[in-house]
Amino acid sequence: MVSEGSAFIDSSGELVASDPGFRRLLGLPEEDPVAGLRRRAAAEPALKAFLEGEGVGPLSLSAHGAGSPCRLSRVPCAAGQLLSVAAAPGALGAPALEYAVQALALSRLAGGIAHEVKNPLNAMALQLALLSDKIGAASESLLAACSGNLASLKNQVVRIDEVVRRYLDVADPSSAESFDAARLLDDAVTLFGHEARRRHVALGREMAATGTRASGDPVRAARLVLGLLSSALSATPDGGSLSARVTCGRGEVQVAVEHTRGADGAALAWVGEVLSAAAAELAGHLERAEGEDKVRVVLALPKEPQP
Repeated sequence: MVSEGSAFIDSSGELVASDPGFRRLLGLPEEDPVAGLRRRAAAEPALKAFLEGEGVGPLSLSAHGAGSPCRLSRVPCAAGQLLSVAAAPGALGAPALEYAVQALALSRLAGGIAHEVKNPLNAMALQLALLSDKIGAASESLLAACSGNLASLKNQVVRIDEVVRRYLDVADPSSAESFDAARLLDDAVTLFGHEARRRHVALGREMAATGTRASGDPVRAARLVLGLLSSALSATPDGGSLSARVTCGRGEVQVAVEHTRGADGAALAWVGEVLSAAAAELAGHLERAEGEDKVRVVLALPKEPQP
């Protein structure tokens, strides 16, 4: 299978075919990518030599025109060369930035919706309490007959209110200099419960009882945890398993996510780059280990200083 970001050149180095990803990363004009690549190769001797078959390893290219920093690889064949281009480590291409902007907008929108949902829920809970009092005052037998229905309604209101509370704590946490990593992860895991059940993914969690407060911006930490869980669940095959755990080490709190290894997650590679960079800015780090059947990602953040 040929991934997005591919092209084919003939034996003379002339571009024969290319997909949108290839043209976007190299900054080639859609109306005439052949001439665009020819002009860029003329201005960059290393690229010209690479297209003509010189060298063996991937070629690192800097940003050019509307393009992005990227790495160009090739697979030679009798008729020419199959080229493959990928964004350079730490450089986000246009789609990744678009996804990030979209996610920011959706989180703001969903946060507002969650606040709007809480007001009707509170009103419903109040009306149920008043209704219970009125039924009880009218007839004890009627109250007994309706008590099961009223209790069920109350339970559902409480359940919805808890989901909204968890969402708000993750999507719109209060400003502070520290946060409880265990509570944050527990809330985030719960929010992904529906998708996990729909795809028959076994979703587990284990939280240390104490010592799980980490220092740093809770808003950015929530984004990291959401990104960590979202990308891990996306990479988990249907029927697989995903476990989340918070542990305390010497001077740091570790948020670990381990999941069944699925298909190649190259399309989400940029997420790992974003998470690694953000973790470093929070004075932490991100580690990833892949086994034959499992993938484990650990986000380590500094513990809250003890008074």
